Amino acid sequence: MPRFSSSVLREYAKEIFVALGTPNEKADLVGRLLVESNQLGHDSHGLIRIPQYGSTIENGEINPSAEITKELETDASVVVDAHWGLGQCAMQETVEIGLAKAESCGVSAVTMRNANHIGRLGSYVQYVAEKNMIGLLFANMHGSGVCVVPWGGTSARLGTNPLAAGLPRGEGGPIVLDMTTSVVAEGKIRVRRNRGESVPEGWIVDSEGNSETDPETFYGSPRGGILPFGGIAGHKGYGLSIIVELLAGALSGAGCAGSGNRNGNGVFLLVVDISRFVPFEQYCLEVDEFVKFLKTSSLAPGFDEILVPGELEEKQRQQSVRGIDIDEKTWEEIVDFGCKYGIVPPQE
Repeated sequence: MPRFSSSVLREYAKEIFVALGTPNEKADLVGRLLVESNQLGHDSHGLIRIPQYGSTIENGEINPSAEITKELETDASVVVDAHWGLGQCAMQETVEIGLAKAESCGVSAVTMRNANHIGRLGSYVQYVAEKNMIGLLFANMHGSGVCVVPWGGTSARLGTNPLAAGLPRGEGGPIVLDMTTSVVAEGKIRVRRNRGESVPEGWIVDSEGNSETDPETFYGSPRGGILPFGGIAGHKGYGLSIIVELLAGALSGAGCAGSGNRNGNGVFLLVVDISRFVPFEQYCLEVDEFVKFLKTSSLAPGFDEILVPGELEEKQRQQSVRGIDIDEKTWEEIVDFGCKYGIVPPQE
């Protein structure tokens, strides 16, 4: 399995996107966020996406130089139109808008539409938390990309519909929750397929609703579906998915599942300035004491410690200093795509 440093992979990704006509600054941002996902152990939202994004640029569905515009703007809210540019670039600008409005008004609400895949949501809410604010982020599939079956159904009718929250604390890094309302992100099934691995029982079903472990069942014809998260309580994940669909799809104008035919992300972002509600130092003390209390619990069999959201990713980041492993099939697909544009891959 090839292994490279994060800096080498970032530069390689940037070169590919520049070759596709992406302005230098935008290419650098996309490369950084993709590699960061690999660093944190979320390969599903990492460099595996390069051929996907590249093909979408080639067929004209992504305009790599597109700039956002703002509509229906008030002091505390705005609708952002990404004009089908690179999702990461549009989302980062949208976050900056949300931060500025929250700093001015205490709370801001921002929606975004006509955006391509924005990548890992945790990156953006962590950025908000590092500014001493709270970020809540919801994303749907822009009316298309249905791949999750509803509770009690066998036909896909929802996207994976992720949500994320970033909250600062005084000691340690921010608390960052980033989760799909499906039992698993689609990209994690893609990673398993590329590695020639099966998926755990309870992730996917075939077109008739039967449990499956072969990733090809999900991608084949007739296509299978991903289950909502929750197992025997899957109605809870299903219910959350509907809420995300309405916030990110209906409220943003991007459209809810079944209303469109172009893959992307509709987005709803809420930013809260903590200091408008409670002194920041008091808030941090409360959070730190709460985390300490959580960690005093006796450990269940098989567990070495109790973690809060975001800590596992930071452990992964620290381990990645030894290099980032890319599975053979994924690396081959990336290299083949880059070679079309004369980009020489790095050597191990």
